[in-house]
Amino acid sequence: MQENHFIHAKFISALQERITHKATLVNTVTDLLAIDKDAIYRRLSGKVAFSFAEMALIARRFGISLDEIVGIDTAQCNIRLAYMKHVDPSEVDYAISEEYINALKFIKDEPETKIMEGGNLFPNYLYFDYEYITRMMIFWWSQNSFDGKRLPFHEITIEERMRVMQKQACFYARHIKSTTLLWDYKIFEQFVSIIKFYAEAGLIKEEDIALIKNDLNLFLSDIEEMAVTGRYKETGNEVSLYIGEINADANLSYIESKNMRITTYWAFLINAFSSFEGIFYEEIKSWLHAAQKLTTLISVSGVKLRTEFFNTQHQLIDSL
Repeated sequence: MQENHFIHAKFISALQERITHKATLVNTVTDLLAIDKDAIYRRLSGKVAFSFAEMALIARRFGISLDEIVGIDTAQCNIRLAYMKHVDPSEVDYAISEEYINALKFIKDEPETKIMEGGNLFPNYLYFDYEYITRMMIFWWSQNSFDGKRLPFHEITIEERMRVMQKQACFYARHIKSTTLLWDYKIFEQFVSIIKFYAEAGLIKEEDIALIKNDLNLFLSDIEEMAVTGRYKETGNEVSLYIGEINADANLSYIESKNMRITTYWAFLINAFSSFEGIFYEEIKSWLHAAQKLTTLISVSGVKLRTEFFNTQHQLIDSL
């Protein structure tokens, strides 16, 4: 805790060096974060800490190196583990989720924002809208995690406050102007296989399988519509879907805007390592663009391959 206060104090000091006039500093940060001045005064006085997303946005705007502030060689990178529980979450878990949402909210109205994600798992900002897919992901995590208690599926519940935040993540992600998804062509096959495995083990009841199956069919239909139009139906923002062999143990992603860059390594199914500057960002961005060259675009164009892909996924889901 003492170390966090020290880092926060260094961050404020670096910010005050950029803008020495206090009133100008308060007004500038107020406009940037779009929160009231009293909240800014509390942050600058050290009574309340800036959140991860707020620090990232301010650092990008004013050219502050967060790596240097935390004492990391700038040739390296600042990596943070966002480990949270979706079942029986604590206030810390809610805070982590809120930071993720705020990061998306901060760039909501910027004209040139983009996200790129690749791997063999559905991105959470797509599946969070579907309760039983979300519960399945949490159940899957609980069966593998030391901290997961290994609950059967019917005992997996999501508190309403967390469900609201999950849906907010979907809402704000769809406001990103350009989304590129690189999916392994076996992405649905793997998910269906996991469901069957735990069903045979007696951990998922038949009535729950029916609910998961229904959500999967809805999800697949929405993804297919998105692939046909190349757009989110909610916002009209561009989405490009590629499929191929994505040889990765976890999803990788980056978000890029005028004021912020965040890269994420999705670990343990529903948790992540994140960084907003340094080699980690450049390495993951480079990997994703290299992987894109080995995939095939099936949104808008590629009608034959797209039809074959989605027909196969429908058959897989029907096999449940």
